[in-house]
Amino acid sequence: MTIRVFANSILVRLGIRHTLPDDCIRKVIINECGEPLVRIDTNTNIEFDRRINKPIYLRKTAYSLLCKFIDDVAKDGYSVKLYDAYRSFDDQMNSWKERLEQTRKEFPNYTEEEVIRATSLRVAHVEDKSNVGGHQTGGAIDITLTKDGKEIDMGTKYEEYNKKTITHNDLITDEQKKNRFYLKKKLEKHGFNNFPSEWWHFSYGDKMWAAYKYKKTCIYGYIEPNE
Repeated sequence: MTIRVFANSILVRLGIRHTLPDDCIRKVIINECGEPLVRIDTNTNIEFDRRINKPIYLRKTAYSLLCKFIDDVAKDGYSVKLYDAYRSFDDQMNSWKERLEQTRKEFPNYTEEEVIRATSLRVAHVEDKSNVGGHQTGGAIDITLTKDGKEIDMGTKYEEYNKKTITHNDLITDEQKKNRFYLKKKLEKHGFNNFPSEWWHFSYGDKMWAAYKYKKTCIYGYIEPNE
């Protein structure tokens, strides 16, 4: 671990900064375990957002952990809704390009460097298949909880990017904080780790998961479905 990575890790642990720099995540070495993707869209215990294209995949272990999480929160009367899971390289590239154009329109006075930086806060920039975001590994999920058929109040909508999007902040109500803490605590109990800039994004086995657990290696890299 370099001095810079170590210093930023300490700042995150102390709560002085909420995210690690991108290069701290890129430094994680992928020791691909070869675990396959499995289809999850037949699981009737999961509500899938209408925007997800089927078939829907996750890595085998990530899915197993998700199922344990679902059983756990069901004891408290909650159900699970997934906004997103595995996302192909091409889908991610298209999402990046679309968000890039939106950012240019939203901030017409930004330089191209500023546009790219702002866009990267909302969508992972994948340059090649050796350096992808968590969704392309099959280990990442965008998730929330529902009760009595309604999403519980997390303080923002999914993909509503503002200061309230950060998982831990003082701009949301105590009830919203409680809901986020419950989601985070339960998912962490079952092996997932939260991306601090997005209350809904959790992952297992990918580079981000490893970086926030202060591991040097991860077990999931880029993968494509066998089907």
